[in-house]
Amino acid sequence: MTWLSNGGLRRSGSAAACALALLCTVSSVSAEVLLSGAWLRALPPTQNTTAAYVSVHNQGSTSVAVIGGRAELTAKVEVHQSLEEEGFMRMRPVPSLVIAPQESVELAPGGIHLMLLELERMPTEGELLELCLSLDDGSESCTKARVQRGPEQHMDHSQHH
Repeated sequence: MTWLSNGGLRRSGSAAACALALLCTVSSVSAEVLLSGAWLRALPPTQNTTAAYVSVHNQGSTSVAVIGGRAELTAKVEVHQSLEEEGFMRMRPVPSLVIAPQESVELAPGGIHLMLLELERMPTEGELLELCLSLDDGSESCTKARVQRGPEQHMDHSQHH
């Protein structure tokens, strides 16, 4: 299954072939996927997982699919979706987040977001860490993410000179 940027699902018939092709592909930097406003949630030092949020814009002429990521301090980054089921909020992994050409997706609290699992240590508030999204073509798009308690603290100065 594949999550589309409009919230729908599409079935993928060749997931194994795609995974095998990705293992054989050398990672490169994507010039077509722009990341902005990235931040990681600061949690108590006893936690070994946290969430990351970022705006993703596909500047290209074809759809791209985010299939995971990587970040400093962790070996495992997954795309997740928060869903309400039977009155409870639950998180489910999203195998592939498809973003149409010239469209943006906001990875935000309460919706689609990144989970940083098995952290070496919890990053401290104010720290800047590299955060990269892995795309299905073997490329990745990277940015710096500030560690903070919540979205209200976030101010994106990336366009300032």
